[in-house]
Amino acid sequence: MPKKIPTGRVYQKTYRDRQGKKQKTSTWYLKYYVHGKPKDVSSGTEDYDEALTMLRQKMAEAAQQPEYTHHPERVRMSQLFDMLLEDYKLRELHSTYDVKRKIEKRLRPYFGKMKAQSVTSDVINCYIKARLAAKQKPKNATINRELAPVHRALALGAEHDPPLVIRVPHFTRLPEENVRGGTLAHDKYRLVRDALPAYARIALVIGYHTGTRKGEVRQIRRDSIDLKAKRIALPGRITKNKKPRNLPIYGDMAAEIEMALDAGSSECPFLIQHEGKPVYDWEKSWATACTDSGVPDALFHDLRRTALTNMIEAGFSEKEAMEISGHRTRAVFDRYHIVSERRLKEMAVRLEAHLKAKDEEPKPESGHIQ
Repeated sequence: MPKKIPTGRVYQKTYRDRQGKKQKTSTWYLKYYVHGKPKDVSSGTEDYDEALTMLRQKMAEAAQQPEYTHHPERVRMSQLFDMLLEDYKLRELHSTYDVKRKIEKRLRPYFGKMKAQSVTSDVINCYIKARLAAKQKPKNATINRELAPVHRALALGAEHDPPLVIRVPHFTRLPEENVRGGTLAHDKYRLVRDALPAYARIALVIGYHTGTRKGEVRQIRRDSIDLKAKRIALPGRITKNKKPRNLPIYGDMAAEIEMALDAGSSECPFLIQHEGKPVYDWEKSWATACTDSGVPDALFHDLRRTALTNMIEAGFSEKEAMEISGHRTRAVFDRYHIVSERRLKEMAVRLEAHLKAKDEEPKPESGHIQ
């Protein structure tokens, strides 16, 4: 008798021939289960050992199949979040770390155990209300960014073949200010700089002088820094637009970078490191330093706006400033370019002088406009 295998077996089907006698097929059949549902298939062979090997392969494949693949009604948000992170890693997106942090900190605890089909517009609105009612109320833009991975995870499930999500609900988008206004004054920059630990200090210095994105700063490698040529080479694989660019080293950057290189471990390839290990985030130390320096609402991203404003005031062309900061389009650049009070007063003085000169021009003798 063929030997049974747990949760599966190899067997020969019984049938009646033309004389009505019971017979067994010469071909072996396989029976196994995929998430509780039986599967009966022909092995296509008359060799029992070969059929047994095939059965074991089928059972192994069935065990590796995620349960939700064939049952959209069983899909949970936690599974979609895992799919989303895998998709980000596969596409080598620079925002993978930030998205993972949002998912683990906010989204998985709230949505993780929910079934995907139960995530409706009402559920989304409940999350928004809960965040707005928090003790430390986040900005509307923060809530919108938190919900972006939820929407993307559901959309990814809907695009899956076969679909894991039947319908993606409507997401309420909270209003945001179109103009980004945060900058860090130079005197405050020095206070924050001196209050930060070494790994966050060098990140601040580079961000303040060049407007480089946080994700790009933390991936700067020691061997990409050329102090003699006064530049930092950013390869395309770490920049947002996938294009390489060079950052100028000027001001107190050279001294700060040299100190960071001397203090860091040569075994760690990254400039931003602590105790020989790369540092991916410095939010806590940043928040503490900013609070102690009298700018509790300052964001690291404000350095991007600050650097652009300083470059324009220093006489850089917009193209030159965009090359350093890594902006791809003029529209995005305009959102970050802040007109400071000093520059606004200078423009007002120039306009006043221009109009005063017009007033002093001699009037035409006739009443006709020339």
